[in-house]
Amino acid sequence: ENIGGLKHYFQYSENFFGASEISIYWSDYDADGYHDLVDAMPTESTQHTDLDGDGYGDNPNGVLPDSCPNISGDSTEDRYGCSDLDGDGWSDLGDAMPSNSGQWADSDSDGYGDNPEGFQGDDCPTQYGESNRDLLGCPDADYDGWSDANDAFPQESSQWEDSDGDGYGDRYNGFQGDACPGDYGTSTLDRFGCPDADGDGWSDLGDAFPDDPTQWADLDADGHGDNPD
Repeated sequence: ENIGGLKHYFQYSENFFGASEISIYWSDYDADGYHDLVDAMPTESTQHTDLDGDGYGDNPNGVLPDSCPNISGDSTEDRYGCSDLDGDGWSDLGDAMPSNSGQWADSDSDGYGDNPEGFQGDDCPTQYGESNRDLLGCPDADYDGWSDANDAFPQESSQWEDSDGDGYGDRYNGFQGDACPGDYGTSTLDRFGCPDADGDGWSDLGDAFPDDPTQWADLDADGHGDNPD
């Protein structure tokens, strides 16, 4: 007999004493041999128990098998039914970043995830890197936070920008800091990176004779340079 869309089987018989007996056989919707009242997954014939109650069956060879049958979990991507702390579908066991729902893989193992759209996405996912200022996870030879690709001084950690392109870094307190970061210059003796018209190493700002490469100082201000040569 069909009751409520489920099949129930009734068997009428007479016992030894002639009395009528009714036997009731409960339905087994998925025909797996377990009646629906005790089948944890009554519509899936390959599964019938779910010890942790997470919706994934205990039979490892069945459909949607639970990889962690004793731990309730909702992972779906790498394995079914295991703990997934960040709810991204990847089990904590297979998630390189189990607390970051936007990341789950880290091919180069540098701590930045492969998903470019996720939080702290790796700009160089196939290269180990520690840059964290301009780009995330790219090679940074001097460990100043700036990627080598965008670092004007990739081997000098105290400098990374050179606005005027003269070879002296914009950070004045860094190694050979440019005293004139907005002006291309080649001075090296009194200050770095300022214009030096006569090329004697002294900046025009500090050269008493900016157009004479043989002189630069005139301590007595008599118009004659201090260099006897």
